[in-house]
Amino acid sequence: MGSLDNPVYVMLPVRTGAAKAEAAALAQEATRRLSDQGIDHPADQLVALIRSQATVTGLYEDSELTGCLVVHPGEDLPHWCRDLGPGVAVSLVPPVPGHDDQAVRLLTLWLADHAAQHGLEWVWWGLPAAFETRPTLLVSLRDFGWEDLPAVRRADGERVTPLRLRAERRPASSVVISAADDALPLPKVIAR
Repeated sequence: MGSLDNPVYVMLPVRTGAAKAEAAALAQEATRRLSDQGIDHPADQLVALIRSQATVTGLYEDSELTGCLVVHPGEDLPHWCRDLGPGVAVSLVPPVPGHDDQAVRLLTLWLADHAAQHGLEWVWWGLPAAFETRPTLLVSLRDFGWEDLPAVRRADGERVTPLRLRAERRPASSVVISAADDALPLPKVIAR
C-alpha cells in the first residue's frame, strides 16, 4: 500500500506502439468478459481511438496497466453534450460486473477531480445503447457517480446512452493516484 508520498497508482500517457497495444488488449479483454455475461459492448471504436492520435491515458499499478481512458478529439464532440456546459468527452475501458472494478472507480474519481481543476463542469461518455447494456453495466457505472441520460443517435446512426459525470474537486484521489504532468493535457472544451 502506498503512502502520501508514494501513491499506489499512477496516471501516465500511453504513447508507444507497445503501450497502445497493451491498452487495446485491455479493452478487448473487457469486451470478451462482458460478452460472456451477455452484455453487448463492442470494443472496435475504443480500440480504434486507442490506436489513433487521440490522447490516451493509462492507470498503472506497480507498472501494470489496469485501466485506461481516451479523450475524444475536440472536433469530434458528440452533439448531445455541446450545450450542457464546458466538459470533455472520453471513453473508458468499462467495468465488468462481478469482477474487480477498482480501476474504473479510480479513473472516475481522478477524472472528476482533474476536470474540475481545469474549470470544466462535466465529463461525458457514450456507451452503445444495446438493451443488454442497461440492466447490468449501467447499474455499476451509476454506483461510481455516472448519470445515464436517454439514448440518442450518433451521426453514424448508432444509438448510444450518454453518461455524464459532474466535475468536482476530489483531493483524496491524489493520495492514491499520482499523475505525470502530461498524463491528461487540457483538451479543447465544449463551449456553452
